Amino acid sequence: MRRIQLILLCSSMLFAINVSAQHLSLVENKGEVGVMGGASYYRGDIANDILFYKPNFGAFYKKQLNDYVGIRLNYEYISVGANDVQSFNYYNIKRALYFTRVSHDVSIMGEFNFLRLINKNRNYSFTPYLGFGFGGWKSISGTNNLANPTTQRTFIFPLNVGFKYNMFGNFNLFSEVTYRFTSSDKIDYFADGDQHIATRSKFDFQPSASGNDQYFSAKMGISYTLISIYGPDKPKKDRKTRGKGKQDNSKNSGLFGLFKRK
Repeated sequence: MRRIQLILLCSSMLFAINVSAQHLSLVENKGEVGVMGGASYYRGDIANDILFYKPNFGAFYKKQLNDYVGIRLNYEYISVGANDVQSFNYYNIKRALYFTRVSHDVSIMGEFNFLRLINKNRNYSFTPYLGFGFGGWKSISGTNNLANPTTQRTFIFPLNVGFKYNMFGNFNLFSEVTYRFTSSDKIDYFADGDQHIATRSKFDFQPSASGNDQYFSAKMGISYTLISIYGPDKPKKDRKTRGKGKQDNSKNSGLFGLFKRK
C-alpha cells in the first residue's frame, strides 16, 4: 500500500512540474520599457576628494533576445559639477575652480540577467543584472571660471549593475548604478596638461593628473515588461465558406473592384 502511495505521489509531482513547465513556455518576454530618476556624480580634476551630486532622469527600451540576454537603448539627462572651495584639500581651496555641465547621455548596452524573471510568478520574481556597452555624451550648457577650451561631445563606455523586482502584473521596480568611462579630460574644462592662475595669487595651479574624466549615476525606476502569451492555434476559416450567405457585390464595386485582392 505504501509503495502505491509513493508511486502516486511521485506521479502527481511530475505532472505538476510538467504543467508548470508548459505554462512557462507559453509566456515569452519580448522586451521592456522604463523610466528612472536619481542622482549623478562626477570624478575628475576639480575637488576630487569629495562627490557632488545633482539630479538626473532618463528612460530606456530593451529588446529581449532570450530569458537572460537583452539589448538596451538608454537615454539620460545628466547634470554634473564640482567646486574646489567645498573641498577638504587646502590646495584645491586655494585654486578655487568650479564648473557645472548639463548634457544628453545616449548609449546602447548588452544586458544580462543572472536569474530568470517571469512576471506574475512568485518563483521567478527578481533578478540582479549586469550591462555594458558604448554611447555618446553631448553638452547642452555649462558654467565655469576657466578660459580654457572645452569638450562639447565625447564617447562614453558605460558599465551598469542593477536589481529588478516584479511588483505586480507586468510592472517592475528596479534600482541600478551606471558608471561611465569617457574619452575626454575636458568635461570639467580642466585637462591634465592645463594650468590655472587663481585670483589674487601668483602661483600656477595644476589639475590632479587623474586621466580622463568619469561620472556615474545612481537611480531607481519603474519598468513595464512587453510579453507575448501563446496558446493553441485557432483554425483558419475556409475562403470558400467565408463569404457564404452574403450577397456578392463585386460586380457593383466600381473602379475600386479592380484593386480587390483575390
